[in-house]
Amino acid sequence: MSEKPFISIRADIEDVEERLSETSKSLKSIRRQTVGIAARTTVKQIKTVIRATTKRHSGELLKTYGYKVKKDGTSASVYPKTAASNNHLILARIATLSFGNDISINRRKWLQVNGSGFYARPKSVHIDPRGFVQSGETFAGKGAYMAEVEKMIQKELDKTWKK
Repeated sequence: MSEKPFISIRADIEDVEERLSETSKSLKSIRRQTVGIAARTTVKQIKTVIRATTKRHSGELLKTYGYKVKKDGTSASVYPKTAASNNHLILARIATLSFGNDISINRRKWLQVNGSGFYARPKSVHIDPRGFVQSGETFAGKGAYMAEVEKMIQKELDKTWKK
């Protein structure tokens, strides 16, 4: 199965390249590292929102998200990894929890919802959106990852000047 990106990240890294031009790192390495930081912090933001909005059984969702940086370092993709045998179920769960859904009866006369010691049989159920994918898009769009990029720049400059 090909992995389609939920969030595609492109970062303007001219300032970073200019500041690190005196170091021994290649431009390709600088690009890959900067875009990787943007993708990694976006995944971290998505996982933070999942923890905040989902109280129980969120371990599978937390393990699901990953990122991949292109070899040339021009962009990165944040996507759900589907390694388990129930691939289609986790994608449906992500879509339902992130964007919300209305579930109604199809062929049966009712839905059966298990509670603690009881069963409810409503005609339909509304699931509110939790918006963790949207928070990742907003995080990447605002460039909120720049604090981590600044730390990386400072670390590389410290290494260069200690030599």
